Amino acid sequence: MNGTRHVLIPVIALLLAGCDMSRYEPVTVAVYPSTHSCSINNNKLDCETVGAYLRDTMKVSLKRHIDVSYTGADPPATKDDPMVDQVANTVRAAGYKDVNAARFDLR
Repeated sequence: MNGTRHVLIPVIALLLAGCDMSRYEPVTVAVYPSTHSCSINNNKLDCETVGAYLRDTMKVSLKRHIDVSYTGADPPATKDDPMVDQVANTVRAAGYKDVNAARFDLR
């Protein structure tokens, strides 16, 4: 039995190392209200193109969870600013169903 355990541990480690766990993590879209721009993985882009960028350029699965939120360093001018909801709707229009618009009460 001990010999089997010693063989299974390296096999399991190899399987886990080969799995790309990042493809299951949520994708975060950062919204910058002061410049009316967005960012995904430090790539700045026009917020109106976020959905198409995720789908066509990044090839993100339509089943993937997408978080849309203001960046901590760039809060909206007012707590009622609709920009996050607008970007989330753009992502939904591209075919994504699991989209979370994170709106925090910053004031």
